[in-house]
This record gives sequence, C-alpha cells and structure tokens, in this order.
Amino acid sequence: MSKALVISGGGSKGAFAVGVIKYLTANFPTSKFDMYVGTSTGSLIAPLAAMNKIDELEELYTAQHTTDIVQKFNIGDRLSENSIMGVDPLWELVKKHYTDDFYTSLQQSGRQVFLATTCLQTSELVIYSNKDQEASGNYAGRKIESALQFRKAVLASACQPVFMPPVKINQDIPGAPDQFYQYVDGGVREYAGIEMAIQNGAKEIVAILLSAEETEVETKEFKDIYSILEKTISIFTEDVGKNDMIIPLQYNEALKYIDSVKRKMRRAGVSKEEVDEYFTTSRTPNPFQDKIPLTIHVIRPDKPLGGGPGGLDFVPEDMTVMLNTGETIMEQYIAKLEAEGSHWV
Repeated sequence: MSKALVISGGGSKGAFAVGVIKYLTANFPTSKFDMYVGTSTGSLIAPLAAMNKIDELEELYTAQHTTDIVQKFNIGDRLSENSIMGVDPLWELVKKHYTDDFYTSLQQSGRQVFLATTCLQTSELVIYSNKDQEASGNYAGRKIESALQFRKAVLASACQPVFMPPVKINQDIPGAPDQFYQYVDGGVREYAGIEMAIQNGAKEIVAILLSAEETEVETKEFKDIYSILEKTISIFTEDVGKNDMIIPLQYNEALKYIDSVKRKMRRAGVSKEEVDEYFTTSRTPNPFQDKIPLTIHVIRPDKPLGGGPGGLDFVPEDMTVMLNTGETIMEQYIAKLEAEGSHWV
C-alpha cells in the first residue's frame, strides 16, 4: 500500500510537524512512507523526513531565530524591490542541509518528494519532484534534474510572496524557455498537497496541518501597513487551507459510500458483474471506477500555535513548545484510534 506524508505551510509552525514526525519515528520505526509532499515550510521538512534526518529537523526547527531565516529591512526602503525581506540566511540553511550528496542519497532511496510552488508568470501551481509524477489537470508537474534545481525548488516553495523574494528555479538550465520564470510559496494555490498524493497513487495519507481548525479572535488593533499585510496574507492562507481539505475529504466520503452500497448489493445476492454494471453508464465516465476508499489521517493542533502571522517569527523557545505539542497531539490521535478498535500501521 502506497503511503504519503503531506505537510502544509506555516513557517515556524513547522516545528509542530517535526514533533509529529519525531513521535512516529520513535514509536513506529517500521511505519514508512513512499512519498513526501511539502508546501512552504513543509518543503523544508519533507526531504529531511524522507531520509529520516530527525535530529537535523529538530535542530532546524528549535534552534533558529528570525535573523537566521530572513533579513528584515525598513519597509519604506523596499518599495522598488521584489520583497520586504531578504532570504540569504534561509538560502544558506538550504545549502547546508540539502547538499549534492544529500540529493544523491535521496535519489538512490527510492522515495519521492513533491515540492509545491506557484509560478508568477503562468499563475499555475507547479509541483517539482525528484521523480516522474502522474499528469494532472489541476497543476503542472516538473521533474527535478539536479541538486541545485532541487535546492532552488525548496527555497521557492518556502518564500511567501511580498515578504520574501521569488526564485528563478530554472535560471541555470541552458536553453530552458522558463529561465526567467519566478516561483513563490505553493501555499498561494495549495496549502496541503493531499490531491497530489491521491493523484500519484497514495492509498493511505497522513496530512499534518499547521493551522488549528478554529481560529482565535485577535486582541490587538492593527495600526500599520506591515501588520495589516501580514494578517491579510495569514487569513488568505487559512482560507486556502480550508478549501484544500474539502474536496479530498468529500471525494473519500463518496468512495466510502459507494463501497458500502456495493457491499450491501452483494450481500443481497447481486453478482459482482451486475454491481459493476449498475455503476457504469455509456454516456458519463465513472470517476470512481476501480477506486477504493482511502485512509486519510488529519493531524493538526487543537489551538493556534503562534509564530506570528504567516509563521514568520522564529523563536527557539516557542518552536520547542510547538514541537512538543506535535508529539502530544500525535500520541493522543493514536490513543483515540486504539480506543476505537483501530491500530496505527
């Protein structure tokens, strides 16, 4: 059974996802994933998770300060620039953790990583992957050809537009028609890549969402352009996240319903061939043909994690709490499964 780990965007809130992964690795070491799908901060986490670099992940998400990630400038001095912040520190971290040797090991591992980006020129969601991927009508897919392109795709996926600069992922590919195309955070179009996992054959999905299901009312007044912009983008991201979850979960509920109806018909004495005939029409293709219900685990915090709007505040003490929260929430989720008679595989 093909299993996928999907990690949403959320900046410093990614520490929560690291906590979830740390708990699973420690308590279910034989529970492996075939594919890892990351958006924004999820793209920073996914490759290290794929290679079981848990200690590196923990260091990356509990030891960094905001200045280790971005350069902050006076907003008035950046009006003619392509971003409010600089990301030279983040690029150095990407180069440190995702070396050429790391990329070679990833390619040899057989594990597939998907990195969600948004192209400013085409307005498309573009999914970069280290291996071939299934075609989709909802997003464009591109295979990564080198370690440098891989690093740039990771950086682009993590760069929140306006705050962080767009990245020319294919700038170093001779003759590429999209050399000047600029890519930013995939969360602009896709907060959590569950659809990509389904499209590429995942039958079991663990989706780690970094936003709480319920938001809290802010207790402060927003008095400057910068804070209002931060909050606006945060609201937009949360809305995209909610929409991303609706269709995959409804799709899976439909599969479960159809499967239960088919089972009921078989128990009533209808043959399998007749059942299939009832669910097949000559004019309209059956989108659920030969599809079986998926197992989708949604792991998310029960209350907002903090980290500032967009998760752009990196405070080691706060991220350590987020990581511990991820471990606790995962432990509680598995305990609930067991209480219901299910088991984590």
